[in-house]
Order: sequence, then C-alpha cells, then structure tokens
Amino acid sequence: MIDFVEGTLASKSPSQAVVLVGGMGVKGNISLATYDELPPVGEAVKLWTHLQLREDDLTLFAFATQEERWMFLHLITVNGVGPKLAMVALSAARSDAIRRAIIEGDSDRLKSIPRIGTKIAERIVLELKKKLSEESPSFDTGVASKSDEILQAVSALCALGFTRAEAEKSVDGAVKRGGKGVEELVKLSLRMS
Repeated sequence: MIDFVEGTLASKSPSQAVVLVGGMGVKGNISLATYDELPPVGEAVKLWTHLQLREDDLTLFAFATQEERWMFLHLITVNGVGPKLAMVALSAARSDAIRRAIIEGDSDRLKSIPRIGTKIAERIVLELKKKLSEESPSFDTGVASKSDEILQAVSALCALGFTRAEAEKSVDGAVKRGGKGVEELVKLSLRMS
C-alpha cells in the first residue's frame, strides 16, 4: 500500500521516526539498525515501509533499506513471530546476519536474540531456510543507507590508522564538500584531518 516515505526527518528516537511529507508528519516504528542509519533531524530521508492493518489499528513500520524490510516481511510469515518480535530481531542483529543464520541452519545464533527461544528459533530456520536460500533479490540502497563509495573510503581510512569514528566523520565532511568517488573522498578526508 505505502512502499516508501520520503521527506524531511522531523524527529527520531531508537524506536520511532517521524518524516515530514507534504505538511504531514508520518510516524513509523523503526529498528535500532534503521535508527543508526538515519540522518540528523531536518535532513532529507527515505524510508521503506510496511503498513500493518488490524481491525482497530494501523501501524507503519519503516526501514532504512529494502533488504531490512524484506527480512522483516519474511520473519512475520513465521508462526509465532509478530511484527514486534521481528523488530526486536532486526534491532539485535542486522538483516544480513539473520539471513545468514537462517540459511546456515544456525538456530543457536537466532536464540541469542532477546525474546527468541529455542522453539521459535528452530521454527524460523525450518520455515525460512529453503525460501531464503532460493531467493537472491537485489535492492535499491535508498537515500538513508550509505553508498559503497563512502563505505570503501571509510575502510581505506581505517587501514591508514584512523579509528572508525574518525574515518566516518572525515568522510562525511568530504561528502559535504562535494567529494565523489572513493579516491577523492579519501584525499579530501586526509586534507581535512
């Protein structure tokens, strides 16, 4: 129904984000993974969404990436896993780590997620293992997630001795100065530090 919401980030907390769209604030429940990817309040954001319709309730779930939403939609198909538990899982582990655990049949790794016990972990593996190993979707990264160039530039700075936090801050500064491409981002970051 609502594929994504794009606008200005009006507010954020570790469990919810409000996006200003055409004079209206759209509130979505988010995971900690999405919270980590959100830009500062007042900046442009695009969140992929899933609208949960119940008899007397409409709940919007929002995700920084299509991959995270895809994992959420698979998790909620498992008997005993509702939207709240799926969000807890995506807050405790990244979607690619959850997918890997399911494909590898590693229910112990899933049990380490809060509120997921042995039965639910085994049920998730049983119901999703074949489906997830057969699917290999490609996703649009969206506005909220970091591009490969930025991640490569951060990795290059880390290899040169920067801490992860210093590298991310330097690369963000280089992006704001108009840097494009890994090489240019690294050079600008080195000049600024």
